[in-house]
Amino acid sequence: MESFRHLPVQPRRDAWVEVNLGAIEQNAKKIRQWIPSNVDLMAIVKADAYGHGAAMVLQTLAASGVSMAGVASVDEALNLRRTGISLPILVIGGIPDWAVQFAAQDEIRLTVFNQQHLNILNMAAQRRLQQSGAIANRVFFRVHVKVDTGMHRIGVPWEEAEAFIEQCRTIPGVDIEGIFTHFADSVEGEQRALQAQRWNTVCEKLKLLPRFVHSANSVAALDKGYWAEKAASHDNLARLGIAFYGYGVPHITLQPAMGLKARILHIQELESGEGISYGGTYKTQTVTRIATIPVGYADGIPRLLSNQLDAFWENERVCQVGNITMDQMMFDITHIRDAQVGDTLTLLGENDAGTDAIWLDNWACKVHTIEYELMCALRVRLPRTYIR
Repeated sequence: MESFRHLPVQPRRDAWVEVNLGAIEQNAKKIRQWIPSNVDLMAIVKADAYGHGAAMVLQTLAASGVSMAGVASVDEALNLRRTGISLPILVIGGIPDWAVQFAAQDEIRLTVFNQQHLNILNMAAQRRLQQSGAIANRVFFRVHVKVDTGMHRIGVPWEEAEAFIEQCRTIPGVDIEGIFTHFADSVEGEQRALQAQRWNTVCEKLKLLPRFVHSANSVAALDKGYWAEKAASHDNLARLGIAFYGYGVPHITLQPAMGLKARILHIQELESGEGISYGGTYKTQTVTRIATIPVGYADGIPRLLSNQLDAFWENERVCQVGNITMDQMMFDITHIRDAQVGDTLTLLGENDAGTDAIWLDNWACKVHTIEYELMCALRVRLPRTYIR
C-alpha cells in the first residue's frame, strides 16, 4: 500500500469517525461498579449505538457485563441479528403489524402498550399454535409492557397497567418477560418523584412481577440515591445508553468514545482583507494560511458552529473560519508553518500529547443542544474506524 505523509492511502474519504472501544469498555466497567450487583444492564444501541456502530459496540459491552440490548425499531434488531449478535434484544419503541412474525423468527423481544398490540399477538400466536400443534407452555413471543407514568410519549396509562397486563397474560404463547417505564426528567426532583411514585403503585398492585422490571436510564441508574428509593426496590434491570459512550452523567468521570478526524486536502495563503467561504463571514486581517478539510454539514457538523470550532494539529489548536459548507470547511493555520496537505486535524478527541481535548459537549454548549443529537448526526456518511 502506498503511503503519503506516513499515513496509509485507502479508497475512502479523508474524514472519519474514530470510535475508542477501550473507552467504552472502561465506561462499562465503571458503570457496573456503580450500580447494585443484583441489577442487570441493558445497553441502548438504537440509532446504530448513537452513531458508534452497534455491532462492534455490543461485542465490547457483552464482554463487559451487559446482558441485553435495546433498540428503537424491529429493523434495527434484525440488522443486529444478521451481524451475529446473540444477546437478547428488546425493541423499546412501538411495533407495526408486520414486525410480529420477524420477532418470533429471530427471538426479538417486543414492547406492547395498547389493544392493537394484543390483538396482533393473539392472532399471530394462534396461527403458530395451529402450525406447530398445541404444546403446553409453548412461548412464541416475549414482550415487555411499557407503562406511561408521565413521559406521555408511548405506553399504557399507569392507572390501566394492571388490567392491561392481566389481559396480556391470557394470550397463549406470549410471555410477559418485563415491564418498564421511562422518566421525562431523570434528575432527582419533583417530576421524577411523581413518576417514581406512580411506578411503585403499578409494581405493588401486580400479583406477580415479570422477570425484568426496569425504569432507570443512564442518569437515574448512576444516581445512587435512586436505588434507595422505594420505587427502585422493584427494579432488577437498568437501561443505559449515553453513559456507555462517555456523556450525560456529570458526577461520574466517563471517557467519550467518539472522535472525528480529517486530512488537509488543500492549503493556500491569502492576503489581508480576503473573505472566507460563503458570505465572507470571516475576513483575513493579515497574510493568512488557510487549510481546507473534506468534512461539512452533510456529515452532521452543524452549520451553526461556523467560526466557532477548534481542531488540533498535533498539539496545537487551530480555529475554523468562514461558513461551514456541505462537504468542506476551512481552518486558519497561519501559526502552523509545518502543516502540509495530508496532515490530520482532530476535530473531536485529544491532542497528540493527551494534554487537551475537544468533545461533543463543547459543541453542544455552543449550539444549545445535547450530545445525543450531535453524535447521531455524525453517523450519516462518515466511515468509522475502531481503536483501543
